[in-house]
Amino acid sequence: MPSRYMVRYAILPPGVGPDDYESADLVHRKEEFELSDPESAGEVAGQELRYGPPHAEVEAAVQAKLAEGERPIILGYELA
Repeated sequence: MPSRYMVRYAILPPGVGPDDYESADLVHRKEEFELSDPESAGEVAGQELRYGPPHAEVEAAVQAKLAEGERPIILGYELA
């Protein structure tokens, strides 16, 4: 069963390269996505650690919501 994650990302417009923008000039969004359940990474200092979904999965989920030519820059994500 998928888990809900809150994903923060910026949108790189079509035709803009990695050195052609200032972060403050980009559109920033924060929204929920259904992604893979976190997997156990074991226990450290009495706390259960978990791996989140793969970065590629997060990027693909956001990319599916963007217009053609736009690219996401994933800034962070956490369980919602």
